[in-house]
Amino acid sequence: MSKKNNKGTKRKAHDFDLQREKEEAEKRAKKLLKKQNAGVQKVKKNKGVRIRKNVVIKGIKVVDAESKAKVKAVVAKAARAKAKAKMDVDDTAAPTVKRVKKAGSSGKKSADKDMMDV
Repeated sequence: MSKKNNKGTKRKAHDFDLQREKEEAEKRAKKLLKKQNAGVQKVKKNKGVRIRKNVVIKGIKVVDAESKAKVKAVVAKAARAKAKAKMDVDDTAAPTVKRVKKAGSSGKKSADKDMMDV
């Protein structure tokens, strides 16, 4: 048999051609998908202001989570007032949520109460 009619070589060449066609089809599909999504813009989220410990904002010194929450509430209220002045945002769009600490339910006494129920 001559080199020209070698079936193993022809089979390998055929497999290589199939593989190359698949890769080219995938590249074309990716390119098409990219073109279709070209009009969609990603929204960059704003992290907001970082409030560090021992800083004084609007007359409130930040020492713990509770005072930090107060500062955030005051700053948010000021931002809403500023937006309202610009007529950009109405009050119904962002309702305020008041967070309340739960009574201390962890501890030995509550564990004893739970055991009494059983």
